[in-house]
Amino acid sequence: MPSIHNPDHIILTLPASKTDPFRKGVTIYIASAPDSPSTCPVSALVHLFTINPLPPNSPLFTTSDQSPLTRSRFIARLRLALLEAGFQPHGFSGHSFRRGAASAAAAAGFLDHEIQQLGRWRSDAYRLYIDTPKDRILNLSSRLHMADPHASTFEPPSLRFTPSLA
Repeated sequence: MPSIHNPDHIILTLPASKTDPFRKGVTIYIASAPDSPSTCPVSALVHLFTINPLPPNSPLFTTSDQSPLTRSRFIARLRLALLEAGFQPHGFSGHSFRRGAASAAAAAGFLDHEIQQLGRWRSDAYRLYIDTPKDRILNLSSRLHMADPHASTFEPPSLRFTPSLA
């Protein structure tokens, strides 16, 4: 039985989403990260529900007057927090989270279809969001320099059809 005091995951239900063209609602499963309590989204939500208990159908995030948090207000607050933390906020938007998650999943070795499933992408568009770290590119480049193309002669497959005489 799930427990609000020690949950191992949460189920987030969005009434509508960009990836939900028929507006049926989207269910997102998020696992807890017990080994990383300071960055665990489940722990953060448990804390939020403890300090600000609201009815189940209330907006998850609200402003001080209890109105739903809008995208523009969220991004403004995100950019302010980044600035306070010493980061230049001009390159960040709400979409940065999707891009960052795709890049983190790729770096962790997730398979393409797993990244696509986690981000609820129907197309291969997620591939455009994956940032390959500079050190990975340099490693690939150095490995290419070590390859000996003359070690064996490459012969492309023949396109000529030769019928067998059998």
